[in-house]
Amino acid sequence: MNRFFWRPLLASALLGFSVTLHAQTPMFTDLPKDSPILPAVLYLQEKGIVQAAPLFNPNGKLTRAQAAKIIVAPLVSSEELRKIVSSQFSDVPADQWYMPYAEAARSLGIVDSAPAFKPSANVTKAAFIKMLLSSKKISASSTYSEFMLPLSADIADAKAWFYPVMRYALSASLTAVGQDGMLTPNKEITRGEMALLTYRLAMYKEGRRTQALLSQTETEIANVLKMLDAKSIEQAEWASARSIITVRGALASRPTEPLVKGAVKIAEGFQSLVKGYKAGVTGDLDLVLVLAKEAYAYGDKAIAFAPGLQTIATQMQAIAKNMADQARETKASPAQ
Repeated sequence: MNRFFWRPLLASALLGFSVTLHAQTPMFTDLPKDSPILPAVLYLQEKGIVQAAPLFNPNGKLTRAQAAKIIVAPLVSSEELRKIVSSQFSDVPADQWYMPYAEAARSLGIVDSAPAFKPSANVTKAAFIKMLLSSKKISASSTYSEFMLPLSADIADAKAWFYPVMRYALSASLTAVGQDGMLTPNKEITRGEMALLTYRLAMYKEGRRTQALLSQTETEIANVLKMLDAKSIEQAEWASARSIITVRGALASRPTEPLVKGAVKIAEGFQSLVKGYKAGVTGDLDLVLVLAKEAYAYGDKAIAFAPGLQTIATQMQAIAKNMADQARETKASPAQ
């Protein structure tokens, strides 16, 4: 009988980063000064993407017509829009306000050239992110294309159309798992969520989301430990995969930053621990020893890059040593 088991060893101190938002005076009466979406809405207003009005309606659902305007407005001038007098979409009449935006989105490849545009349909998270990335000429399918691991229960199929979109969204800190561990690609988003997604992508492209990505990596490592303690191997694998993709996003933004390079090694080390735990459960104790050694080495590399990560690196190494000791003890004991 396999007697390899996991002894709980939750980390008490992780990477330790925080995000600071700067409150500004709201221009909309339904957005208080302490609203978490206020910086995003003010950014959209500054860029002329949304207009000043008494209400922003942050909880209202976003339609495809509204999404097209929000995404196309910064890309096409008013003069160019006036030149668009009809649309190839069968359900976009020439006299509707959204007609030039829908047609411009089609011609720019932001939306598919399907017979119908469905202007009144609500937009899902994955669909809006796909439109947003297309408008910035970002190819989600070719970014981190070697990474095909399941990311959550609702992002488990790497062949799904939304998989690369959500993979990129994680790498740019556009989204994160909720308390239920889901990434909700098919959730209909609100105007407030639209503002956050648009703002975060802009900040990421300016190299200003590294801190947020490191915080997400920290959270996912904590999720790994929690799931292993609960013996939920599959969920630990998902959390580990998310930690890798978020820290890879940080590395793409700051490739020479020692702290980021060290954080990469921490995430890789915890991924080795997850694999080692899984190997232990299936009885492959030799593989456990290999993976525990690998995780321990990642800890040394993390400290070499960023000595400030010594606490979490040492904790990771303690888990690796504990795992290896258990494997050796089990191998040395006669089978029961």
